[in-house]
Amino acid sequence: MTMMDITATDEEIKAALLDVNLPTLLMVLTEFAGDDRWLTERYKPEPIHTPEGELFPDDSGGYSEEIAQEIRQAALELAIKLRDEGAEMPPVPDLQRLKTMMEFSTAEPVDDNFSAMLLEETNFVDRDQDWLPGIEKAGVKDDFHVVVVGAGMSGICTAAKLNKAGISYTVLEKNDAVGGTWYENTYPDCGVDTPNHFYSFSFARNANWTGYFSKRDELYQYFEHCTDEFGIRDNIRLKAEVRSMQFDQSSNLWTVTYVEDGGEEQTLQANVVVSAVGQLNRPVIPEFEGLECFNGRAFHSARWEHDVDLEGKRVAVIGTGCSAVQLVPKTADRAEHLTVFQRSPHWISPNRDYYRPVEEGIKWALNCLPRYAEWHRARMIFGFMDRNWDAVPGDPEWQDKKHAMNETNDGVRQALIAYMSDQLGDRQELMAKCVPDFPPFGKRVIIDNNWYGTIAREDVSLVDSPIVRFTETGIETEDGTSHEFDVVIFATGFNTNRFLWPMEVVGESGESLDSRWGESPEAYKGMLVPDYPNLFCLYGPNTNIVHGGSIIYNTEVQVHYVMQCLELMLNKDASRLEIPQEACDTYNNEVQEISRNLAWGHPGVESWYKNSEGRVVNNSPFSNLEYWVRMHEAEPELYRMN
Repeated sequence: MTMMDITATDEEIKAALLDVNLPTLLMVLTEFAGDDRWLTERYKPEPIHTPEGELFPDDSGGYSEEIAQEIRQAALELAIKLRDEGAEMPPVPDLQRLKTMMEFSTAEPVDDNFSAMLLEETNFVDRDQDWLPGIEKAGVKDDFHVVVVGAGMSGICTAAKLNKAGISYTVLEKNDAVGGTWYENTYPDCGVDTPNHFYSFSFARNANWTGYFSKRDELYQYFEHCTDEFGIRDNIRLKAEVRSMQFDQSSNLWTVTYVEDGGEEQTLQANVVVSAVGQLNRPVIPEFEGLECFNGRAFHSARWEHDVDLEGKRVAVIGTGCSAVQLVPKTADRAEHLTVFQRSPHWISPNRDYYRPVEEGIKWALNCLPRYAEWHRARMIFGFMDRNWDAVPGDPEWQDKKHAMNETNDGVRQALIAYMSDQLGDRQELMAKCVPDFPPFGKRVIIDNNWYGTIAREDVSLVDSPIVRFTETGIETEDGTSHEFDVVIFATGFNTNRFLWPMEVVGESGESLDSRWGESPEAYKGMLVPDYPNLFCLYGPNTNIVHGGSIIYNTEVQVHYVMQCLELMLNKDASRLEIPQEACDTYNNEVQEISRNLAWGHPGVESWYKNSEGRVVNNSPFSNLEYWVRMHEAEPELYRMN
C-alpha cells in the first residue's frame, strides 16, 4: 500500500477533520504513532449503539468536545507532517493487532474469525494469495477456458479474478451493457439498502460515493468503472443470451449455446461454467384475469417505461416490497392520485442517513489520509453486517411465537410499530393495514424513504382487498370496488427460485437442472450440484441474505471458493470436479434444520424465500461471518476429481 498525497492547506485539513469519524481517526493515529498512546481509557469511545426506533447504529464515539478537539488536533498535526515531510507506511496489522484495535474502537469483543475476515475485507491481506500462487505454479493450459454467464456484479467479480489469474474466459451477457440489476432497474429512487462503502468490492473501494445509500445511476457507473479498471471488457459479449448448456462426460466439457444480438445460435466449449445470472433479473407479473383488456399503460417496475408521463394520471402500484417502497413516494408526487395494492405489509425501518450525502471531509479522508479507508470499512462492516443476527433465531422459551422469534426480535418489533405510528400521524386507522403479522426479519426489513408519510396523504390510497380482475378501465377488488386507472405499475418481484431459468442446463446423466430441482433447488454451499461437474452457481440456492450485510461480500466469498477449486483442478491436472450426492444431501439437511428455526422459516411468513411447501430455498441459514468461515477453504478431500 502506497502513501497517499496530501495537497490540502492547513485550514482545508482542519475543516475536513470536522467531518471525519473520530473512532476511525483514532485507528489512523494509533497506526502512525506505532504504540498504544491512543488506546487508553481517556480516548475510549462509547460502544456502537442503535438509537431507539432505529435499526442503524450510531458509531460517533460520544466524545466530549475537549477530547474530540484533542483527537482532531493530533490528526491535523499528523496530516501536516505527512504532507510536508512524508513518512513510511505503517506495517499491516496482524490478526491480534487488528483485533486489539477493533475491540478498543468499538468497545465490544471481536473474535478471531471476525478479525481474520476484516483483514481480507479491508484488503490489509490479499485473499487472492490463497489461490493465485498455486495457479501461477501450475500454469494454465492454452485450451483451458471458463464461460461466465452474466455481467452483473457477480460476473464482473468473477471475470476480474480470472483475469488476474491469467485464465482464459468469456462472459456472456444478455443485456446490451454490464451492471445486471443496476442496469435493468431505472425506476424512480431506485437504490441500494446497504451502505455504499460496504456495498462495493473489497478490491475496488470507491472513495467518492456521493451518498451513503447511493442511487441507481451512481451504482451502474461504479460497475462500468470496474469493468474498465480490471480490463475485462474485451472478454464480454453483450446481447449474448445463453439458451442451453450441456455437459459431455467423454470430454468433461460444457457446450454452451447462445444467441448473439438476435442472430443465429452459436456455441462455446468450456472446461468450467460459472453461472452469475443473479436472482432478480426475470420480472414476474401475476396472471390476473382480464389483464389483456386493460386500455391504459401497464409495465413492471424493473422495465420502467420512461415515455409514460405520470403527471396528473391515476396510477396504481401493485406490490409493497422494496421496489414499491422506493418508487411510491416519487410516483405519488407526480400522479393525480396513487393507489397502492397490498397483499401483505412489510417491516420498514427508519434510517436518518438514507438521503444523506457523504461529507466532503469524509471524502477527503478516504482519498488522502493513509489507512482511513481501511478502518472506515472495517468499522462499517462491524456496524452493519451481523448486528441484527441475535433477533433472527427462535428462542424455544419465548411465549409469543406468532409475532416474534425472541426477546430481541420483539424489541425490534415494538420499536418499528412505534415508528410506524409516529410516521402515520393522524392517520392511525392505517395501522391495521401496516403492521405485519410475522416477526421482523421474516422478510428483509426495508429502509424507509417516507413510505408512511406518503400513504398517509389524501391523494394516496392503500388497498388490501385482493385483486379479482382487470377491466378495460382499471381493477376490481374482492370487496366489490371498481378502481379506474390510466397507468398500472407492477412491483411484483421476480422469478427467483428457478435459479438458472430459462436456460436449459443438462448434466452428465442427461437430466435438466430445472427438472432435477423442481420446487426444491439444492446445491452444496449453494454452488455445486451433483451430476453437473465443473459448474459453479453464484448466488444460488440458500445464499440470499435477509438480516443485513452486503451481497457483494457474499459474492466475493463465493468467487474466492471458485478460484480455489480452479487452482485445485489445474494443480491436479483434473478435467472435472464434482460434489458427491451424499455431501450435498448432508449439507442441505443441515440448512433446512437450521432454517426452520429462523425468522424467514417462521410458519407465518409467506414469501419468495420459500417454495409452495414452505421449505426455505432462497436464504442462507448462517450469519455473514459464519458463511465466510464455512466458505473460506476449498475441500479437496470432498470432491470427485479426475
